[in-house]
Amino acid sequence: MQVLALATILLFSAYPQHAQAQRKVVVEGTVYEQSAASQPLKSASVSILPYNLTVNTDNEGKFRFNNIPDESFRLVISYVGKVTLDTLIQNRPTQPLMLRLADNSFRLENVDVVAKPSQSGLGSTSVINRNAIEHLQANSLADIMSLVPGGITVNPDLNNDASRLINIRSVVKDKNAAIDRYMDANAFGTSIVMNGSPISNNANLQTLSPVMNGGASALGGGAPPRGGIDSRSIPMYNVESVEVIRGVPGVKYGDLASGAVIVNQRAGRQPLFVEANTNPNLYNLSASKGIVLDDRRGAINLGGSYAYNTNDPVQAYRYYQRGTINALYSNSFFNERLSSTTGIDFHVSNDGRRLNPDDEITRTKSSGKETGIAINSMGSYQMPGTTWLRKIDYAGRLSFNSKKSYYQQQYTAANAAYGMTYTDGAILTNTPGERLYNEDGEQITQIPLGEEDKYAVYLPSTYLGVHQIEGKEFSTFLSATANFFNQIGGTQHSWLLGGDFRSDKNFGAGKTFADSLPPYRDLQYVNSSYRNRKYSDIPAVTQLGFYVEDNMTTRIMDRLLRVSAGLRYDRFSQNRSIIAPRANASFEILPEVLMIRAGYGVMAKAPSLLYLYPENAYFDYININEIPTGSPDAIFMTTTRAFNTENSALKIASNRKQEVGIDLRFNKSILSVTAFSEKLKNGYAISPTIHSFRPVEYKQYERVGDSRVLTEISADPVLAKFNMPNNNMAIDKQGLEFQLDLARIQRIRTQFSVYGAYIKEKTYSTDYTFYDGQSGAGAQSRTHIGLYQPAMIQQNVSSVVSTLKATHNIPKIGLAITLTTDIIWNESDWTVYGNDSIPQKYISKFDGLVYDLDGVDLNTPEFTAISRPVVRTTEQRESLPPLVNFNINLTKDIKDFMRLSFFANNLFRYYQNAQSDRISSVYYRRNIPFFFGFKVGVNL
Repeated sequence: MQVLALATILLFSAYPQHAQAQRKVVVEGTVYEQSAASQPLKSASVSILPYNLTVNTDNEGKFRFNNIPDESFRLVISYVGKVTLDTLIQNRPTQPLMLRLADNSFRLENVDVVAKPSQSGLGSTSVINRNAIEHLQANSLADIMSLVPGGITVNPDLNNDASRLINIRSVVKDKNAAIDRYMDANAFGTSIVMNGSPISNNANLQTLSPVMNGGASALGGGAPPRGGIDSRSIPMYNVESVEVIRGVPGVKYGDLASGAVIVNQRAGRQPLFVEANTNPNLYNLSASKGIVLDDRRGAINLGGSYAYNTNDPVQAYRYYQRGTINALYSNSFFNERLSSTTGIDFHVSNDGRRLNPDDEITRTKSSGKETGIAINSMGSYQMPGTTWLRKIDYAGRLSFNSKKSYYQQQYTAANAAYGMTYTDGAILTNTPGERLYNEDGEQITQIPLGEEDKYAVYLPSTYLGVHQIEGKEFSTFLSATANFFNQIGGTQHSWLLGGDFRSDKNFGAGKTFADSLPPYRDLQYVNSSYRNRKYSDIPAVTQLGFYVEDNMTTRIMDRLLRVSAGLRYDRFSQNRSIIAPRANASFEILPEVLMIRAGYGVMAKAPSLLYLYPENAYFDYININEIPTGSPDAIFMTTTRAFNTENSALKIASNRKQEVGIDLRFNKSILSVTAFSEKLKNGYAISPTIHSFRPVEYKQYERVGDSRVLTEISADPVLAKFNMPNNNMAIDKQGLEFQLDLARIQRIRTQFSVYGAYIKEKTYSTDYTFYDGQSGAGAQSRTHIGLYQPAMIQQNVSSVVSTLKATHNIPKIGLAITLTTDIIWNESDWTVYGNDSIPQKYISKFDGLVYDLDGVDLNTPEFTAISRPVVRTTEQRESLPPLVNFNINLTKDIKDFMRLSFFANNLFRYYQNAQSDRISSVYYRRNIPFFFGFKVGVNL
């Protein structure tokens, strides 16, 4: 990348900057719809590439660009429900242009049902249009990721974990499709941008207590707080297009680490369209209509949908339901200079599990209810009478999500201590306000002021636990960007200068449960306990960003060179900041035939409330327990310890991306190949650190005779073990992506596309590996903590996948059939171990400090317990054989009023039983289940 930057500098030094500026021209015209009426299209988007200049047509469909360099350029016009027009203008127009857009239907000769490379030619970006979304019958945003290089077909089932989160450049894991913390981290760093504004998950706290159990799954269902947004909340019925940025995004995109998914909803005129689709697990109804108001009052697009999904026809007690209503209003003001689109979205959902009548043991029941409303607006103001400052863009979003999680389960073998206090050092008995003394008359109990009504509870062996979490997430986003355009010598520059502000706050009542019936403890964290927590007391997390970017265009020996370079500065809550440089470049080796691309950039993701403001870690130690005796005056006493788990040294997670690629065009066919490398450092995790083992003196007492006087019988040193937010997660990724779109073969009316990726990923913790596997639950059986080599365990996964799509379409009858062949050529995983047999240091149970093991005899009884047994079950590379999956999609337009669609995944019901390379008796059943669906849509 340094070489690329130096070459660019030398290029400008050698270029004749004193050359006479090119003549400037005016480009203007009118955009019409291609129909008998030939009506002008208002608010159509008109762009000139490669200068990144964009305007919207006025009420008469007219557009105008002033001061455009007098040379060839590409004119790109798009409008809701129309085919995007991309045409090359080689000679200066002598009169206004007359442009017509055709309806986007399956009666076109070339029907795009796959993702296409972005027209910008910079970075790795895929664009998915409306026809591809409908042909696929996508029910959530995650479904369409199968159209991106490296993606494979998934069943459009809203109860699948894969349908919740968006992952970019993720290794295919057919053998083990479970969502792990690294996939959650990928989704956490993926920005979902809706109508110009990002959707935030930073205020999500719908989890019990990661500091006490190490996990951060959502209680009752929904998106996990450590992951991205729940993509199921975005219905696809009113999505016009989706842009997936896998490479280096522009600097205007902040608070991301993996990439961005840009979602554009329908805005403008369209007929009333009603559709219904169903598959074995789901039924979905939706309707939308766009209305042009009279007297230049703009246009409004209205829509709504309802979906109900069961986990399985024989498991109807697990379900997901979703209802949405949205409205988008578009208009122009101030003599057409200000174009604006403002919308409101409302959604309700429930990710639930009813009580299974056959489940008499656990009696599990759960629900994750969400009610949300969002107001967003985006637009641009065209500056009059200026050659430099062309326009000012703005975007804003206010959203409120009310989440109510409920979980019920009957626990067994649940005997444990629970102290109702929140005060560190409090000592309570099973009688509220009771004070106990030792034989010297010294008070043992410590009752905090204001907690005289609290007491200690010895939980029963079996009880029905009911836990609830109420979150009220309020998020704000505002941005403004000034767009400049000027020419310096033979180079054209399109500048961006702007800033944005984000804020996320949770006003919810938080986590609640009965003190006498808390959640089941995690046995790995001995003596740990849960507490209620009020979320509204947690401060907001804020982010302020500024950015500048230059998009330079020039020609060298009649070959186009484009360089986009920018810098972004972000300042986060608690005085954290980061500078992120980003650059993309492309150069034509052979004009209009062969182009090379390169990109480099740093992306940064802010910590969410989950990481900035974790709850305290609580422990309840039993000092005396006479409950098992059954005596009516039995004494039960506990000591509560509470530890602050905040990490003031938490850093900003960042991902460094590098890529290089080529684009080859021949006879209307396009081949794109991209090699990439990514390195995520300071990734967020909630796990043990050297600061999360705290020394505690564990005292135990017994009664003196028949009195209520106690005497101390033991005082043992133990370590309280919990988790803390940290930056120990690291992900290294390399790969190769490709996509080949062949020109349509007219004789057989078929177009072939093949795309895929090789991705290798290494994940590890940069911290020590902590070992206390031989530490017991009793006070006298606790051990020190062994500290093993940092990054000792490095997990590696890789996959090679490809997708072949053959689309046969007959425009005359509006029929399109796509046969899809997904092949997982290789899926491998292995683990590289460092020194996993000899600890480097240890944490002493006596004082909680870290000590070297130099000169320590590890064979003594005190230290043998921190020597971990060497078990390398995953060291051997496991590589699964190729797996093939066949799918079919069919769409048929019936005149202009009806559309029918059908799909079948795993068409031949092929399931592979692959033998494990590690354990010969283990077999993996591979491939997605056979699945099919049907959709009908009617224009009214």
